[in-house]
Amino acid sequence: MTRRSSQNRAFNTISVLIIAAILVSVVIVGRLFYLQVLKHGYYQEAAAREHQGYTELPAKRGEIKVKDYTTGEEFVVASNTTLDLVYVDPKLINNKTLVASTLSDILFDLERERERDNERVIREKREFKRTGNMEAYERVKPLTDEELKDAYYHEILDKVSRETREQILLDDSLPQELLDDIAGRGLKGIEVKNGNLYAYPGKIYDTRYTARMLSDDLRIPAPRLEQILVGENRYEIIARKVDPETSRQIRDIMQKDAEEHPGSENYAGLGFQEEYYRFYPEGKFAANILGFVDKEGKGQYGIEETFDKQLRGKKGIFKAQRDSVGRQITVGDSVIEPAVNGNDITLTIDRTIQLEVERILEAGVNRYDANSGQVIVIDPKTSKIIAMAHSPSFNPNDYSSAFDLVDVEFSEEDLESLMPIEESETHFYFYRNWDTDDRFEVFKDIEEGKQPVYQRYANWFGAEVYQNKAVASIYEPGSVFKSIAMVSAIDDGDVTPNTVYYENGPIEVDEFEISNSDDEYRGRQTMTNVLEQSSNIGMAFVAKEIGRNLFYAYMMKFGLGEKTGIEFENEEAGHIEYFTEWADSELITHAFGQGIALTPLQMVNAYGAIANKGLLMQPFIIEAITDARGNTTHTEPFVINQAVSEDSANKITAMLVSAVENGVANRAQVDGHYVAGKTGTSQTYKWGEPLSGAGTTITSFAGYGPVDDPKFVVLVKLDRPRASEWGSETAAPIFKEIATFLFDYYNIPPDKY
Repeated sequence: MTRRSSQNRAFNTISVLIIAAILVSVVIVGRLFYLQVLKHGYYQEAAAREHQGYTELPAKRGEIKVKDYTTGEEFVVASNTTLDLVYVDPKLINNKTLVASTLSDILFDLERERERDNERVIREKREFKRTGNMEAYERVKPLTDEELKDAYYHEILDKVSRETREQILLDDSLPQELLDDIAGRGLKGIEVKNGNLYAYPGKIYDTRYTARMLSDDLRIPAPRLEQILVGENRYEIIARKVDPETSRQIRDIMQKDAEEHPGSENYAGLGFQEEYYRFYPEGKFAANILGFVDKEGKGQYGIEETFDKQLRGKKGIFKAQRDSVGRQITVGDSVIEPAVNGNDITLTIDRTIQLEVERILEAGVNRYDANSGQVIVIDPKTSKIIAMAHSPSFNPNDYSSAFDLVDVEFSEEDLESLMPIEESETHFYFYRNWDTDDRFEVFKDIEEGKQPVYQRYANWFGAEVYQNKAVASIYEPGSVFKSIAMVSAIDDGDVTPNTVYYENGPIEVDEFEISNSDDEYRGRQTMTNVLEQSSNIGMAFVAKEIGRNLFYAYMMKFGLGEKTGIEFENEEAGHIEYFTEWADSELITHAFGQGIALTPLQMVNAYGAIANKGLLMQPFIIEAITDARGNTTHTEPFVINQAVSEDSANKITAMLVSAVENGVANRAQVDGHYVAGKTGTSQTYKWGEPLSGAGTTITSFAGYGPVDDPKFVVLVKLDRPRASEWGSETAAPIFKEIATFLFDYYNIPPDKY
């Protein structure tokens, strides 16, 4: 019995050892498979970096261009520039005062430093006012020119003398639990702040011990981390974006010193580094179309974002074989994988038209005191975008200025009326006019023991100015939509331009009362009169004649309520409910542009179809794309469908001419030329209730010309103009200015005498 038990125990022990050996073998084989197969590429690249010179060669970002399509001249509107970064290695700077004096004499810019000092004055005055220290407040004065130059010199001297870094960001991606653990260890000179781990070399008592305590957490070998924690400063930036002439002056001084004092190390440690920047030569021109490139080199908004990959190109790699001590081997293979430059993009935008439309729109937004405005100009035969303007806009060379804040002075009564945004204690709306929902954002800056400071965006809107609202924002089009409903009914044979109906007052539909916007009722009216007077009662008659099913079908034929497919990533589709969901009142209100949501681009493209003999075209803004090899791909116009017949398009055109000549749209008339067009005024809402009065509406005008062979279609849209609530008094005059310019630009002979 005892012998058998011993044999069993021996057998069990051997079995356990065999199983353990198998498991260990599986783990080893699995690890080898992972390292040698799955991670082969990673480690091969890591080896290349260690044993070969491995340098990334930057690709040149593709340019964005526009043309003057009359002269054929081409203009670059998004380009690249290379400017120097000037830096020093403080450890190598022996004569620190000489270097500081040289650099400050050349780099000092009085205008820039004056601007910085003005910001200082504002900041300090604000702080002293907040703390109630009015004596100190009165002492804050701007520096003289001499004081500014002296201060700049000492700023440079401080940088070239900074041999030890004051602060080091060790990691910005550690989990919060680990950060809390590190914070609890009591390591001197180590701080957790805002989710980041920082080191302060001057405060670290024992760098070796500190390195050992953090090495595993940061996945940095302790000896290397110890070197980092010493904080030796070998790279201090003096100035960025230094222009070539200034760089040349510094280099000339360095060269002269070397020639006159052989072996001199006066300027050892002073160096230059090329930096690539996206540059927009024409500033704000077409900014909402272009977008911008951020500090990480990634396209944001507009064409820069949509075509970021194509514009960015592909980085190259330079590999030079090195020996065991790191010296480059001159005999043997060196491999160069060249960078592939990004594609160049040419837009359909006509530079001359875009410039003039931007000017007219900005003046109109200011004149009618609107929050914002957009204008789109298209070629109806192709639906290519000729101009697409926004106001306000921004300068993509200085895109971050959209977040600049300015102080706001509020009375005690004003402060009590601030409305918190999402229950925030520091972010509010201030209503300039509660009844019209006229408001702006307010930020409350709080510091313990000090009076709070209230600020708003300097441009009133912040990052909203980046948006291309022509394609990315939807709105109720209002009466400008009546043309689409009318031509649909004409095409279906439900009405003709001369069909008669009678209006004697408001009508009741469901639980609602439908009335004309001017509360005027004119008795016997034709369909042409309906558009001339923009009659809601007349459109109720049209809607009942065409019916839900067909009305919805025509909306779809005009491409409404769905994305057009234009080359912008953030295009909105709009919203039109399926016709089976419409109440009787919605059938009628849809006919005058209420209860539906469209983009300005969809609206102007629908008018483009009318101007183009009923043919709906695919809108586009990319004229051509040229790759790094010079191969160019052009965008070809594309017919989507026949929205209405040519005969129906001709009839509605005649009716829209009459609307301009004889109706409420008469402020859109152009001297010497007939134009077809329609005004629009749509309501905005607050908490589901419609608002009324100046400053509450979205006004618009859509029109085209010349009427016998249209060359352009224009949509003008103003958001909440305070000078007037009507499209006929705001958007129509802007259309007139733009159309007058276009007739002259295209050299179109007059057809009206």
